[in-house]
Amino acid sequence: MNLWKQLKSLDLAAVVALAGLCLKHPLWVVPTLRATRKCVAVCNEHLGKRHHRNTPANAFRHALWNYYIARACHAKKGNMDKVLEWTRKITDWHEDFSKNPPVARQMDLHNNRVGRLLFEQDPNIKATALVELLKSKMADSQKVIAAEDIEHLAPTRFAHLIDPLQQ
Repeated sequence: MNLWKQLKSLDLAAVVALAGLCLKHPLWVVPTLRATRKCVAVCNEHLGKRHHRNTPANAFRHALWNYYIARACHAKKGNMDKVLEWTRKITDWHEDFSKNPPVARQMDLHNNRVGRLLFEQDPNIKATALVELLKSKMADSQKVIAAEDIEHLAPTRFAHLIDPLQQ
């Protein structure tokens, strides 16, 4: 993950929104960046490049990312509600400024929520157990075609699109 490359790709509104978030919670910026890098490394190790497409592997990455951010920030400041709200805001920001189609955006938001729910239920899952749990959820993920499909999913079930390149 090249942070400078990512920042250069943002427009002014995205940079201003990100700066506002970071200024409100400066102690959580570094843990969030570290969690993001760790998430990408784990996904690359276990899933290769598959997590960059709209597949169950992408759902895995989004849930893991949210869990890792919440855990890293919770270690800095123990208020569960505030940490979960930060995690939601920073990952929602990412989805707001990513160039995803609407259904893919909704899918990512849903999978982000799965990660936060898992953290809320058990903030102390060991890394290997978390990876295995999320891998098992990949097998049970639900293919979605429309945003309405996502609304009907259980809050702990992954959503994914079928990548046209995979069909």
